[in-house]
Amino acid sequence: MNFLNLALDQAKLAVGLCFPNPAVGALIVKNNVVIGSGFTQQPGENHAEIMALENLSESSNNATLYVTLEPCSHTGKTPPCVEKIISSGITRVVYGIEDPNPKVSGRGLRKLRDANITVEKSKNTSLIKTFYEAYIHSHKQQKPFISAKFAASLDGKIATSSGESKWITNELSRNKAHAIRAASDVIIVGINTIIKDNPLLTARKEDGNEYEHQPLRVILDSNCNIPIESNVMNNPTNTLIAYNQISEDKNKLFEQKGINSIKLPKENKVDINELISFLYSKSKYQILVEGGSETLGSFFNLHLVNKVYAFIAPILIGGQNTPSAIGGFGANTMSDIINLENTNLENYDSNLLLTGYPRR
Repeated sequence: MNFLNLALDQAKLAVGLCFPNPAVGALIVKNNVVIGSGFTQQPGENHAEIMALENLSESSNNATLYVTLEPCSHTGKTPPCVEKIISSGITRVVYGIEDPNPKVSGRGLRKLRDANITVEKSKNTSLIKTFYEAYIHSHKQQKPFISAKFAASLDGKIATSSGESKWITNELSRNKAHAIRAASDVIIVGINTIIKDNPLLTARKEDGNEYEHQPLRVILDSNCNIPIESNVMNNPTNTLIAYNQISEDKNKLFEQKGINSIKLPKENKVDINELISFLYSKSKYQILVEGGSETLGSFFNLHLVNKVYAFIAPILIGGQNTPSAIGGFGANTMSDIINLENTNLENYDSNLLLTGYPRR
């Protein structure tokens, strides 16, 4: 039995719950039987290892702890997990990856070894590395991990000639898209998406209820044309308008309603690079760009996209002037095309989700 994969299943339960902490899963195993399990709780509450220790069905003496991420060794909002592990009687720890956070990296493992606990790194960590890809990227590259997501017809269209786009994909695909939102710190869309679709931009579960964690909604709106009655304005504290210029009346209205905004001018547009730097400074490490076509194109133009989520429906829309998924400059020659590598294909009934990483 792959206990670390079972620990990863626990970690997935923490997605959308423990932000800004990483989602971690832990299992305690004795005589090849799981005697405790847990996942990271809300900030200030227990980490995965502590939850597993508190959920024990028998003593953890001489047991093995399987944990997806190196246990923490520093005091934050909670005490260090390694101290509790050391005093628990656990004699072996198997971990997925070393924590890239410099506050932790390697220190937790050293403390466990110094306490004569056997520490082993799993040999099969591909699933865990993918799970933590944004967390790893943000600490090693010192910038956010940016994903681009779109839903398109088989011929690459994201709307009909009249602009209708609900719904291109099926309900299963849309549920998956909401789960991707819930795992993100930020959703970015352009003003045209707000004006045409008036979306909520919330992350919702299959039953329609919202996830615990709601990503910050960022609207690229160069001239601050956003209608005040837009759905995203219903929760202004979780919405940020990035603009190039704003009228005095609109600025006063924003202040009256407590709407967050930031001026980031660049050639009559919003300076996207400055926006990304600003979001990183606010501990926003995982960004999802949902479009539309012009917004997605801008991020590809700047080579900012680290991952692509492409939902494909088996429908044909056609039309020379119907919008395609990605605008921007596009490829001039075949040598300019963007190749995706490490691709993966998932089936959601008749819809497909292709994920991949633009080759640098």
